[in-house]
Amino acid sequence: MATHRPGVHFEILSNPEFLAAGTAVNDLLYPDRVLIGASPTHSGRKAAEALALVYAAWVPRTRIITANVWSSELAKLVANSMLAQRISSINSIAAICERTGADVDEVALSIGCDPRIGNKFLKAGIGFGGSCFKKDTLSLVYLARSLGLHEVAEYWGQVVKINEYSRDRFTRRVVQCLNNTLVGKKLTVLGYAFKKNTSDTRESPALEIIKTLLEERPKEIAVFDPCCNPVVVKEEIKQLLRDDDAGRVHVYPSAYEACAASHAILITTEFDEFKTTKSQTSPTVLGSTDADQPKSDSGAVDPRPLERLEPTENDLLKLQKYLIGSDTSGSADALDPLRRYHPEPSCADDCPDCVMEANGYKVNEEYKPKERLDWAKISYHMAKPRWVFDGRGVLDVQEMAKLGVKLESVGRQGAF
Repeated sequence: MATHRPGVHFEILSNPEFLAAGTAVNDLLYPDRVLIGASPTHSGRKAAEALALVYAAWVPRTRIITANVWSSELAKLVANSMLAQRISSINSIAAICERTGADVDEVALSIGCDPRIGNKFLKAGIGFGGSCFKKDTLSLVYLARSLGLHEVAEYWGQVVKINEYSRDRFTRRVVQCLNNTLVGKKLTVLGYAFKKNTSDTRESPALEIIKTLLEERPKEIAVFDPCCNPVVVKEEIKQLLRDDDAGRVHVYPSAYEACAASHAILITTEFDEFKTTKSQTSPTVLGSTDADQPKSDSGAVDPRPLERLEPTENDLLKLQKYLIGSDTSGSADALDPLRRYHPEPSCADDCPDCVMEANGYKVNEEYKPKERLDWAKISYHMAKPRWVFDGRGVLDVQEMAKLGVKLESVGRQGAF
């Protein structure tokens, strides 16, 4: 800048994003906070205010936070690290529950009612995945060590260790229940993405579980994920595993094909399709004004009457969302009731997304949960004894017992 724009002063701002996989657009439109970091000088505060005005076009001013650059950058690391810490904490309690006879869901429900703790991120399972939690926690560990804060680094490093321990403990449980050998057996992994309703496989616990199971030399590991493209999963497994190991992993387009003749089924992603019972609805918040408002089939609230004579872009987006959910005719007007969409430009001839769509995979189509699996059908075609290992707490123990299935679930006392 000094060479090409001599004498020009500019400020550096920090504006970390807080977007979650699967809800990124909604997180951008309706953020719980916007964080802007700037130098604590007059010009720095002026630059931060300029960026705040951009967000103020659709974000309430009370949700826009300004801080210094260090606070802004550190807040991003701490946010993900604290969430990772909660997951590792409840997973460590799940191990105690299995040994004592306690139920981790009952424990989580009880402590979650304490307003000082809250009920978010208290679902026990096989650990967190994705590109952020582990990376940001390890970045916090590195920062603490570089500052000579070794006890702090050890504390946050334990969060990652517990996460790996939770995953490995689940895998050991599978091997133990199958008489300590997987030789000649078929295992099925339901869920490859690290999170439901997304095809993101970065740092997926499922892949690490598959790697560990392959060390026990099973005949086959079948994989099914309702959201991931089977072709993409096959290529990823082929790149990450050795040829002889990759040859024993088969990706199926159907859950029923993947589970047929399987000696054990492992649920590694909490897709709604895998559940046996309806998920609990969130408790009604006292003082909520949305309870009596009309809603569309998709659950969107009718924003009319609008608060302003000249509606904002956000008001129009809410109205568009409501009208689309209310009209199920499938017509062109139903998909664009306010006629605000612009024609999509044509792709290049070598567009990779178009090639995938030509093979029957909708790249840009919003994922919508499909019908739930028929566990009676799945259990009928399984090898006996029928073992199911629920790593995400989505199955009902009593319902599976009626089908003659031996269910082992994280945080609940089982055979081992």
